[in-house]
Amino acid sequence: MTTATESLNGPRLWLQALYTIPRVDPAEVDPLGRWLILGRVSVAVMSMISALIGGLLALYDDEFSIVLLLLLALGLMLAHTGSNLINDFWDYRNGIDTPDSPRAQYGPHPFVGEKKNTREFVLVTGLVLAAATAIGVYLTITAGLWVLAFALGGAFVLLFYSGGPLPLKYFGMGEIAVFIVWGPLMIGGSYYVMTETLPGWVLLASVPYGLGVTTVLFGKHLDKLGFDSSKGIRTMPIVLGESLARRVTVVLSAGMYVSAAALAVWQEMWALVLVIGALPLLWQLYQFYRTPKPEEPPKGYRGWPLWFVAIAFIHNRRFGMLFIAGLGLQLAINEVV
Repeated sequence: MTTATESLNGPRLWLQALYTIPRVDPAEVDPLGRWLILGRVSVAVMSMISALIGGLLALYDDEFSIVLLLLLALGLMLAHTGSNLINDFWDYRNGIDTPDSPRAQYGPHPFVGEKKNTREFVLVTGLVLAAATAIGVYLTITAGLWVLAFALGGAFVLLFYSGGPLPLKYFGMGEIAVFIVWGPLMIGGSYYVMTETLPGWVLLASVPYGLGVTTVLFGKHLDKLGFDSSKGIRTMPIVLGESLARRVTVVLSAGMYVSAAALAVWQEMWALVLVIGALPLLWQLYQFYRTPKPEEPPKGYRGWPLWFVAIAFIHNRRFGMLFIAGLGLQLAINEVV
């Protein structure tokens, strides 16, 4: 792992940690930067995007609160970050995350390495989850007990994805659970907090981005296929087989556009045509997924041992931002018309 502490620290590091996982020594950076990296906040941004989509859908129905949206975005990001930390703990405790594991190679791990502070880990994780819980309680009081159902469903997946007696990831259920959480639960739940209703078209609106997050997990598990198989972990790509899992990921990625088109037709949200701006990345994703992962990284390739997940993550991020832009543009058009 290379160290970039001399040139990257403070606000610059915090900003980079929001969109990637900097390869730095976490013991040599400031505390906030360290836990933004160890908590993999760059992927927790996907939860913020789900909240934004739900908020814009509520605004489409003239039901919107900026305060509730900010609380939703912050609460979901905190819950996701806490989940990342807890899952790292479970995988380390179960002997999955070791110095030679893919997780320890693509980014700093809170337990794998010479310098680890269990007391600090417990304190930070506890504070993160306590803050997420406090926001959840407030939203439940504000919008009613049904919010608790959304929160508990998401918490179950986030906390027991890698832990508990039947970890979802170990039995091929992780991908299904992720689609449900980042789609209907987060997007539908965000909409419900503001409107206290959940019509069918909102559930459809949760599908495109929910599929996108699922493709990211498929890519991650394809990258770890051999390692997970050796540890007895049966992720969905292991259940399906490597070749079929690659094809399924491509189909799910295309399904993002199909479901967005269906939403555009159903609700006359024609501005969602903006998502075609992500099609070049979809084509690039298809090129990556046509063949198995190479044995060695191509010359000049950065990010190894990650291969499939990198393009899936970038494609989903581009699609998500364009989806949000399309919703925003449609709202502006509706105001003018």
